[in-house]
Amino acid sequence: MAKQIPSLTITGVAAQGSQAILLSLGVAAEQQQSFGFRPGQYLTLGVPVQGDELWRCYSITSEPVPGQPISVLVRRVAGGRVSNWLCDHARPGQQLKVLPPAGRFTLARPGQPVLLYAGGSGIAPIFALARQALAQGASRVRMFYANRDRATAMLLEELEAMRARAAGRLEIVYWYDAEQGLPSPSVLAAQAQGLEQGDAYLCGPEPFMRAVNASLQAAGFDTQRVHQEDFGAAVPSDAAPAAEPLGQAAQLTVQLKGKTYDVPVSAGETLLAAMLRAELPAPHACRVGECASCMCRLQEGAVHRLENSVLDADDVAGGWLLACRAHAASPMLKVRF
Repeated sequence: MAKQIPSLTITGVAAQGSQAILLSLGVAAEQQQSFGFRPGQYLTLGVPVQGDELWRCYSITSEPVPGQPISVLVRRVAGGRVSNWLCDHARPGQQLKVLPPAGRFTLARPGQPVLLYAGGSGIAPIFALARQALAQGASRVRMFYANRDRATAMLLEELEAMRARAAGRLEIVYWYDAEQGLPSPSVLAAQAQGLEQGDAYLCGPEPFMRAVNASLQAAGFDTQRVHQEDFGAAVPSDAAPAAEPLGQAAQLTVQLKGKTYDVPVSAGETLLAAMLRAELPAPHACRVGECASCMCRLQEGAVHRLENSVLDADDVAGGWLLACRAHAASPMLKVRF
């Protein structure tokens, strides 16, 4: 029997710009302990779309106040089955399966000055980190917030309200590609002036984060103090050459949605990577061992388990594993979702 995944009830759906919604989920009293979170973390939602249960990660924007709903920002993605379903069909009263909060994109030094870069819906965790930094006494918080255009920008009212409350401690630079073009390296690097000893936090599309990283590095900013949220980003190929790849080649049998599949696993490849290469409809979201959506049970064989922030000793003893953080350790394997 699969582990029971909790469901939360949608309590609110509010438009954010022309392409996004703020989705609020109620947490019952008996769920409070499981759904405590830190600013910067995210929820993983299980959404029924045309007969499939698909999982996606969305950053939390609400404050960690017990008894209050948890809100996440959902922006439409071209061809995105989950984001478009939520934007079109989510209504108060509906229930969604939700995994407990996860993620490590949290303030390293709460209360210290911070430099924040957000691109598009990357504003969700950046907004939460800015609010926490200010609440804990940060003397300076500077945010660079880039969007395609003004119509698609999100959380603008909330940002301006936060800036008004901050009494001069919060600086926000809004950038709109349609009007100003893509931000240049000099523009991105200039944001760090006066905050060279602070911590930098980045969230947004991969090209945006690469540009920010390169600009900060060229400006001499300490890379050890640059933090970025990258769940859902492209994962390097598990089959990339390595001197000693972890895990051996194996034959994997997968029981999923009442069907059985046989999948070859290459040496050095995670079980999830093998499943996705074979185009199996395996549930997955973050792919870095933080969200638990690819959790399955080992029925036969042995695996090498990599570090993750989800499973505890009891889960491991019960045979549970994360397919994205497991490599074959025997020639034959069988797992069940």
